[in-house]
Amino acid sequence: MTIHFDSHQYATRLTEAGMPSALAGIQAEMAGDVMSELSALDSRLGQTDSKIEHAKILLNARIDQVEARLEVKIADTGSDIIKWIVSVGILQSSLITALLLKLMQ
Repeated sequence: MTIHFDSHQYATRLTEAGMPSALAGIQAEMAGDVMSELSALDSRLGQTDSKIEHAKILLNARIDQVEARLEVKIADTGSDIIKWIVSVGILQSSLITALLLKLMQ
């Protein structure tokens, strides 16, 4: 944001309103300094906004990487659980069959 401030016009208006010329000049100069500082702060704020946007992009990329790794781990865990369930089911069936054969004798 660019701030346009005419300190001469400001001093003239103050003088026309009854302020002493020297005081009006000093006040116009100080107001110009304030406007310059505001412009510099606005520029720094724009740079900070850019840095924040860059940090957001990096953070989102990192989150996506972590999410992808978690999805892989979850898929691996799911397949491991299925293997265990099938193994336990086969073992249980074998034990029941052996018990039934033992009882039939």
